[in-house]
Amino acid sequence: MNEYSISALVLQRVVKEGKSLDKCLEEKAPIVKQICFGSLRNYFIYSKLVEKLLKKPIKQKHSDLFNLLIAGLYSLDNLRKPAHACVNESVEASAALGKSWAKNLINAVLRNYLRHKDSLHKTVVQGSVEAETNHPEWLVSLLKSDWDNWRDLIDANNNKGPMTLRINQQRISRSEYQKMLEAAQIPSEKGALSDEALYLREARKVEMLPGFSEGLVSVQDEGAQAAVKFMNLVPGLTILDACAAPGGKTCHILETNPDSKLFSIDKNEERLTLLNDNLQRLSLSANVISSHLEDFRPKVKFERILLDAPCSATGVIRRHPDIKLLRKADDIGKLTAQQDLLLRHSFELLAEGGELLYSTCSVLKMENDLVVKRFISKNPDAEIKKIDQLSQIEKFKFTRTELGVQFFPAPEYYDGFYYASILRKPK
Repeated sequence: MNEYSISALVLQRVVKEGKSLDKCLEEKAPIVKQICFGSLRNYFIYSKLVEKLLKKPIKQKHSDLFNLLIAGLYSLDNLRKPAHACVNESVEASAALGKSWAKNLINAVLRNYLRHKDSLHKTVVQGSVEAETNHPEWLVSLLKSDWDNWRDLIDANNNKGPMTLRINQQRISRSEYQKMLEAAQIPSEKGALSDEALYLREARKVEMLPGFSEGLVSVQDEGAQAAVKFMNLVPGLTILDACAAPGGKTCHILETNPDSKLFSIDKNEERLTLLNDNLQRLSLSANVISSHLEDFRPKVKFERILLDAPCSATGVIRRHPDIKLLRKADDIGKLTAQQDLLLRHSFELLAEGGELLYSTCSVLKMENDLVVKRFISKNPDAEIKKIDQLSQIEKFKFTRTELGVQFFPAPEYYDGFYYASILRKPK
């Protein structure tokens, strides 16, 4: 099988079977990853283009051919290879899929696209919000209702984000690690908010990063690194990282406050394995618990709690473009019900005078301010603590909401994250 037939099968698993793109791409070649990521970022417009180019719809049982055509269109527009090579390899891929009868169809559609590309794009974009934005219509509607800068969010989602590192300051300083990167001819730029963040303008395999296997550095978006800064940590606290896997924030807490008594809980065994692997690589230690958060009944109360709640992940679409296809409009209500439950139970575990940081990687108000507002209105012993660590930060694109802080995905920097700090009033 060639790169196009493999890409078509990956897209098929995501689009038709609802599988995670990251899972489907495990052990796949870089060119397949590029085709699949690019195809999904542009899936809505390419779908409309394929439909326009076909004389009659492809039957559902042959939908792998539809996805092969999408991979072919993306390749014609974006790969650094001659157009005839993209066409010929796509044609051969139909045979690899066991459908040699479709060779002429694939060839005709792709060559017709090359002849009429500009006019076809103009036509489908004018007739479809989804084709124009490369987002599902329900999500565009929510973004429009929530934010005046919704166009910026759409544009950011349709582009790749940078690779961001988190330096383990228990082992090395940021400036020292930058020198290691310079010696390896890897350019980097310091983060604006996190003292541990470095941006790489060109992504690298983690195995190529100096000291990665020795625990000097991890990969984590700067927007996610902000969580530890907003938790107001001091030495010796008892802390709960709720919904902790795969462990980025757990490890960051321990790197900045190694004498914390940290409990990390998650219900997903597979992701907990990743958390334990990260702890081991970084030579860190936490109390790792496999459990549903709502079933967790510890004997201690926590002075700090980080609740990184399950959400729509609409703030990280640029890194996970399959979200635009896998997430459905009615998922949001189900997620907010879960967020309500987890926030309510987490607060029960918080000590008097303690602080709970509610976090999501969503840009939807329904999952963020509205969840926190609903909780505060029902709990008189809870109050909002203003997040004030942003006053000197100009580079970050964020807005202060009624109750928290919303980061928006920025083309050259961080993803979209929401934070709200909740204090349990002392009696």
